[in-house]
Amino acid sequence: MIVVQSGVVAGIEGLPIDVEVDVRPGLPGFEIVGLPSKTVRESRERVRSALRNSGFKFPSQKVIVNLAPAHYRKDGSLFDLPIALGILAHQGVLSPRSFEQTIFVGELSLSGKLKRVNGVLSLADLARSRNCQLVLPLDNQGEIALVADTRYLLVSSLHDLLEVLLGRREPPKASPPQARVPSVCSPPEIKGQAQAKRALELAAHGRHHIMLLGPPGVGKTLLATNARHLLPPPTQAEILIINTIHEVAGLLTSKATPLVERPLRVPHHSISQAALIGGKNGRPGEITLAHCGILLLDEFPEFNQAALQGLRETLDRKEVQISRAEHVLTYPADYWLIATANPCPCGYLGSSIRTCTCTGRDLSRYRRKLRGPLLDRFEMFTYLSPLSEAELRQKTIPWPQRKTNGTKGQKANAGSISPEALDFLHQAQKRLGLSVRGFENTKRLASTIASLEGESIVSPVHMGEALQYRFESYSDVFI
Repeated sequence: MIVVQSGVVAGIEGLPIDVEVDVRPGLPGFEIVGLPSKTVRESRERVRSALRNSGFKFPSQKVIVNLAPAHYRKDGSLFDLPIALGILAHQGVLSPRSFEQTIFVGELSLSGKLKRVNGVLSLADLARSRNCQLVLPLDNQGEIALVADTRYLLVSSLHDLLEVLLGRREPPKASPPQARVPSVCSPPEIKGQAQAKRALELAAHGRHHIMLLGPPGVGKTLLATNARHLLPPPTQAEILIINTIHEVAGLLTSKATPLVERPLRVPHHSISQAALIGGKNGRPGEITLAHCGILLLDEFPEFNQAALQGLRETLDRKEVQISRAEHVLTYPADYWLIATANPCPCGYLGSSIRTCTCTGRDLSRYRRKLRGPLLDRFEMFTYLSPLSEAELRQKTIPWPQRKTNGTKGQKANAGSISPEALDFLHQAQKRLGLSVRGFENTKRLASTIASLEGESIVSPVHMGEALQYRFESYSDVFI
């Protein structure tokens, strides 16, 4: 029996797999065991044709391949290469010693060429942790270049790999990873809405979840989609995890440039709970694809309520766990949540330019969507009014420049809040009926306001501004 090391991706984690290949006397056959998916079972035909078209004979005996450990399901086409190498080692073409301290992954075409596979960044981390070299297709060179401390070998075909393993050719020298720097671009100049711009600046600085409220056409979506320019550029570690997630999700191709900007995910309101949270075929959902970036839920009340309620735990834990029959997949989900909503179904409740046409039943049904535990996890709310003629004639006010280093959310420190500010907050809690979470979020937001203004102590002025962004402050319009 020949054992070739390989790997599989579970969540975004690389797990080691031993590809055990045994060729024994008997009727010709090719069987793969160890909970293989349909894609893995189809490796039989790809490997058979690839060996023949590369100048080798396929054994006319019984071939058994076991993917160990066998207690969880294997998926993907990345086992083609290790299976082919195991068969060649059985035929004496290769020595099993050439497989030592090496992890092989790759999909074989019928001609023997190696095709790109997903999940190599997770597998690169696995190879690094096991002090192994990673052998992978040449088409994966774009994303593997992001990894600086992993030994890897890029090959274009089974024939070329054999030439290297047999010592007939020197391994190609890997190009040093190129530092990728996010592009610097300023957000577009948007007229008016100074209060909303201020709120988004504060939310970006402290990574506070925010909801933009207002009638149609006031710029809610425009401001929200350009809020990414307020965030600091991602670090190299964040760039790596962003690309790892998108690669596992199959969103990177051989011709795609690795991502160097923070993601902005804007799912449609018809999205299912599985697509939003994750779990469909074990793939990450939108909240994971927004990791280190922004998840924008435009027209928030129109989303499926079951899908929205699934966000509650992820906002607290910063990750999502998806239970499978064999194991639990864990995906990171540390994102900045921005939502937009109209004040009523028709959008013109409280508007000075158009009369609201909603019935009492419409308003009651709509308000139920804007209340509850999920809404309590939003730390900021701001209302956008239609621009006046004077504002439309004014020159645009530029947004604040992107921060070079931001925070993942300011931690409120009770010692940094003045007694007067804390007393002010306690009085507001009684008057507005703040929950414990709302109380703590207000303290954290006040600390962010003080930090943005260069103050070390939270004053009543900072606390007062923080309270203005609470949903309870809009009770005369929405509740």
